[in-house]
Amino acid sequence: MKTSDALLLLSAFTSAQWGLVTSRQAKGAGVDGVTLHRLEKAGHFDRVRHGVYAATIAVVTEARNEQAAWLMLNAAEPAWKRPLLEPAGGVISHGSAARLHGLGELVDDRVVLTTPRRRTSRDPNVRLMTAELLEDDVTTIDGLPVTTALRTILDLLDQRTDGSHIATIIQEAVEADLVRIDVLAERIGPYALRYGVRRPEDGGALLDHLLAEIGISAAHLARQPTPPRP
Repeated sequence: MKTSDALLLLSAFTSAQWGLVTSRQAKGAGVDGVTLHRLEKAGHFDRVRHGVYAATIAVVTEARNEQAAWLMLNAAEPAWKRPLLEPAGGVISHGSAARLHGLGELVDDRVVLTTPRRRTSRDPNVRLMTAELLEDDVTTIDGLPVTTALRTILDLLDQRTDGSHIATIIQEAVEADLVRIDVLAERIGPYALRYGVRRPEDGGALLDHLLAEIGISAAHLARQPTPPRP
């Protein structure tokens, strides 16, 4: 196959998938592994992770690792054909979702995704969690499905993430108008005992307990002005 023909076939994917294409998508389009390897050697593509390639002319975003990991969950299916809640795929979640939302400073280079059924990954840099998400639990960031700020906070609480880290994420999420503090207080109650708050189901008490670790209160945070929408 001519290089120009192969590049044209692959551009149907890279133009709509953040500059990325999987080896299975390439094969389905008629570009075999030998040709893909030749394109890589010629400098047209870089291998991002096993089975995922990026066009060298594509803009590299901070979400590239998450994009590549998400594509590999259902490697043959084009991104534009996948529903928000994909039975064979997943959603960026937990610390990875917090990072994409620009919340907190959790230190973990692994990409975390939540899938509707139990799955495993051979990639040590990918962690798969299992949970049934609702549409209200998911948003999109540049076309990539990501758990909402609220769901992300709940997931991190469920993992017993350090209280001060969670408090910072909560503060930044409220200030960015990604979550309402009254809604948060209603939803986080089930995690109170995990953080030593001896008032089961009291989300308000847990919220005050967490925010106290960074020197603020829920009342103070609730008074912060909502930023103007762009």
